[in-house]
Amino acid sequence: MRKSTILLLCISCALVATDSRGQSAAPTSTHVGASNAKEKDKTQESSANRHLEVVQTIGAPSEALNTVASLACDRDGNLYVGTDHYGASGIHKLSPKGERIALFQPNANPDLKVDLSVSLAFGPNGELYQLVFPHEISRYVFVYKPDGTYKSAIKLQPGFPWVPYALAVFPQGSLFVSGLEYDHDRNNPVMWPFSGIFSADGSLLKEVKLEDDDTLRELAAAGDARVTSPSNPSANHAIEFSKMETASDGNVYLMRWTNPAIFYAVSAGGEVVRRFTVDPGDSSYHPVTMHVSGTRIAVLFAQPQMEEEIVKVVDLEGHAIATYYQPMVNGKPKYGMLSLAFACYSQNPERFTFLSAGDEDKLRFLIAEPR
Repeated sequence: MRKSTILLLCISCALVATDSRGQSAAPTSTHVGASNAKEKDKTQESSANRHLEVVQTIGAPSEALNTVASLACDRDGNLYVGTDHYGASGIHKLSPKGERIALFQPNANPDLKVDLSVSLAFGPNGELYQLVFPHEISRYVFVYKPDGTYKSAIKLQPGFPWVPYALAVFPQGSLFVSGLEYDHDRNNPVMWPFSGIFSADGSLLKEVKLEDDDTLRELAAAGDARVTSPSNPSANHAIEFSKMETASDGNVYLMRWTNPAIFYAVSAGGEVVRRFTVDPGDSSYHPVTMHVSGTRIAVLFAQPQMEEEIVKVVDLEGHAIATYYQPMVNGKPKYGMLSLAFACYSQNPERFTFLSAGDEDKLRFLIAEPR
């Protein structure tokens, strides 16, 4: 099986594929927050380490996607594939059999020209929410019906200029959004982490202060290689590459791009219910993405220099359940760097869905199970 030729443009994957090559001399400390030294290690696993083997390949003959910007999976196993971060390219909704069900297009709103889209989330009634950057200062969330029909636009109103990066929707319909706020000093390029609960009309209900954000901001201000890059020394990738999803307990689980990966469980009322870390066991690995299913979270870590990847599965309190590896053939990963297209996780039965490209770059799903 040849390596996928899909070019994934999602921010976190781009960094894993580029910036981490120059981080061999990065600080060796594996704990970012000041309180981590007091935190009980939760990496003892209850099952033996196993491999992920592809047990089924499903073709999507109508989909020839050379650029994949965002991926999501709903409770019915349908996949949502965003074809480009920039412009008004659509989101393809594909059934578990690879058939296109719907197409969501940001240009369906004639009043707003969309320059960029960065995150997808699902609403309580099957709606698709998309975080978009129109050609103006304000940031919006577009809402679509399950059949792809454009429904509404939510103007996020935090009260200051900012750049949101990650989005989730609570069962009650309110939004949790995390991003970066501009410094009041226009000459200071280092931004401030900001997370907030927004109402369904975009009004800010509550700012959510997260324990490690001041430390992460200090690392960015110092140009620390753990959160910045040589090409953008004032960036804060720990915030920019965050991932979040809503779990069955009604809380949103936010993952920061750190090693170990920091998780926060946040309630609809803005309370931080718990904080925990997921440690890949090697400081050269970075979290690529995560998916929640049932009472478990699957976190995929990658080390692109050595073409190595692992999936850590934990429960909603951060207790380690298992670590899964990709089998190697002649020193190379059997299925290529699957981190570039980890699309879906299912707890029962436990399955992992990755995207790949077949003949003529036609999209296909690789269904993997632990062995």
